[in-house]
Amino acid sequence: MSNVTIKDVAKHAGVSIATVSRVINNNYYVSPEIEKRVLKAIKELNYYPNSIARSLKNDTTFTIGFIVSDISNDYFTSMTKAIEDVINKENYNMIVCSTDNKKEKELRYLKLLISRKVDGLILNTTGRNDDFISKLSNDLPVILVNRKVQDSAFRGDFIDSNNFEGAYTLTEHLLSSGHRKIAVINGDLSVSTGKERFEGFKKAMLQAGIEVGDDYVYRYDGDFTMESGYQGAAELLKLTDPPTAVVVMNNAMALGALKYFRVNKIKVPEDVSIASYGDIDNVELMYVQPSIVTLNARTIGRKAGEMLLERIKDRSIVNREVIYTPQLIVGNGVRRLI
Repeated sequence: MSNVTIKDVAKHAGVSIATVSRVINNNYYVSPEIEKRVLKAIKELNYYPNSIARSLKNDTTFTIGFIVSDISNDYFTSMTKAIEDVINKENYNMIVCSTDNKKEKELRYLKLLISRKVDGLILNTTGRNDDFISKLSNDLPVILVNRKVQDSAFRGDFIDSNNFEGAYTLTEHLLSSGHRKIAVINGDLSVSTGKERFEGFKKAMLQAGIEVGDDYVYRYDGDFTMESGYQGAAELLKLTDPPTAVVVMNNAMALGALKYFRVNKIKVPEDVSIASYGDIDNVELMYVQPSIVTLNARTIGRKAGEMLLERIKDRSIVNREVIYTPQLIVGNGVRRLI
């Protein structure tokens, strides 16, 4: 039956419309016998409650938005699952949007989710709509993951790993193995992750007596995608005096670099060493296992889900920040030169 209404269900079950509403919303006691009759009628008539009408009545849609920069990155796929595991326990659903790091696309998705009246938002921002997001955060619970909003008026929470420390540790690992010609493949420096990781790299190199500036020859600034990692590796390894090691500032770019090495028969770590910021899924199945500093997507996702639910329930919560300390995991992708 098409276009079935709550009135049809009530008539089929032999009860009032109010009773059907109580069963659907589970907000008042209904005897087990009556509840069974109503649920049977709903099933037989193939009735679906009008979620829009319910949201207007209850002032909630039990829906959150999750906007990420690149859903093709396994990191965000894992994070999505972790968030979903948390919010589902409170009967929330999730709409996931991927911006491809584009300002216009992010803005369009933000406006879409507002129009859908989501109850909260988890955001991995492009860093190019800070004013809009800051204003939005004063009306809607917002959790930022991995990338900050550079606006003092922002209201919400921020979750990340210590980007500076992680990049510093990764670079120092290569330096302690005897490498000095160390290349860096980074993402967009206009976002906090790119900037902070680059600062950590520079600090470690400076302590080894190597100054890294705009003219540093072993440097490639990309966009945190696999294609960017591939192109960066291509440019750096074609130099007349190529680097002996490469530090890559996220897992997607690391996979791109490894693909370039494989396609061009560049041996790791014999020809070049590689270290990566962030976990690589199923790395234990790979012949080449870069040294990494951890960036656990599941941990961050679970925390984001928990903090968003807390903020939805209590809008008065002050801004919070959770920063995890990344740990170095040494793989077989780094050759010792000393």
